[in-house]
Amino acid sequence: MKQWNDKLDKITDYINEILIQHQGVGISVAIVKDANMIYSRGFGCSQTQPCKSIDGDTLMSIQSISKNFMALSIMKLVQKKLISLDHTVDAYLPYFRTKEKHLSETITIRHLLSHTAGFPSNLGIANMIAPNVKEIFSDTPTEFQEALEYYNLTEEEITNVQTREDITKWFKKVELEYPVGENWDYCTDSYVILADLFEKVTGDNWETYLMNEILSPLKMKRTTSDSRIVQTDKNSAKYYLGKEKIETSFPVNPISAPIGYLYSTAEDLGRYLNFHLNKDSKILRPDLIDEMQHPIHLVSEEWQFDSDVRSYGLAWFTDIYRGHKIVEHGGGQLAVRSLMSMVPDLNLGVVVLLNYDGTTHHDIRDKILDVFIGS
Repeated sequence: MKQWNDKLDKITDYINEILIQHQGVGISVAIVKDANMIYSRGFGCSQTQPCKSIDGDTLMSIQSISKNFMALSIMKLVQKKLISLDHTVDAYLPYFRTKEKHLSETITIRHLLSHTAGFPSNLGIANMIAPNVKEIFSDTPTEFQEALEYYNLTEEEITNVQTREDITKWFKKVELEYPVGENWDYCTDSYVILADLFEKVTGDNWETYLMNEILSPLKMKRTTSDSRIVQTDKNSAKYYLGKEKIETSFPVNPISAPIGYLYSTAEDLGRYLNFHLNKDSKILRPDLIDEMQHPIHLVSEEWQFDSDVRSYGLAWFTDIYRGHKIVEHGGGQLAVRSLMSMVPDLNLGVVVLLNYDGTTHHDIRDKILDVFIGS
């Protein structure tokens, strides 16, 4: 640890400077290096009025980072030879189809994992079934109805979704935007189909499997899908939107847990990055870990972030930062921001979690990488 003190002090000073601009909210950061947790700190408040201090062990929504856990679960089925990534989805879920059945019959599990199935990005069904959706869209009397119209949904339609199988069957109304496998568009809803497939193949509840086969072996004791546990925990975050830091609805959506409704801590996600960086074969074979991180397709323009090489693999974005390969995934909704990044050739992992909106998580991640890469 002592060998990193100067670098970590620079990082601490930088985050403290940022927090001056964001009074009343919080930042949770963890850094792993060479298989060690070398940094775990919180800055600011997990909750306001009064301020509750945030730390590296504060429970927070991680939004789309959740997808990586769904993908890992699928890869464990590949390892057990229960499925193949290149088999079609309808081989396991006969009721899966899109508007043009002959096209959906060519969609594979790999296509779902890599967002190359041809689905549009703005389906909305998986998020709109949140039990507090009307509270989320309540800024104006018509906001909820406007959201339904934007996503081409009806209230009856979302009310009728009671299971993950219902989400899969809902896809029969979806018209593909491009030929299967020939482009990339981030469709968050597709990861509910993956959970449905997982549960049909195994006969197990995905959340139970996740706890027993992934979280417990990795000693991720503070990671859960149960929002009730999180909301009653003494060290958990609430979320604050905009310059006025208005408290927003708590992110909860059990059916859609695989797309973005897991909860974790910076420390736990640091342990998770250590597993991927050091390729712990007790969880997954190293070749399958590599396959998750292998880029499949360049991302669409809105996801490029000024990079012409940014790509997506199996629930990992890949990019180049100052000559180093970056492997990462982030998440965000309303006032939630999350980011976990790895620099494999430095054996370095970074986690940044926020309980407010903006791009601070990317700024902090970049500063940490700059400090460790050097001038």
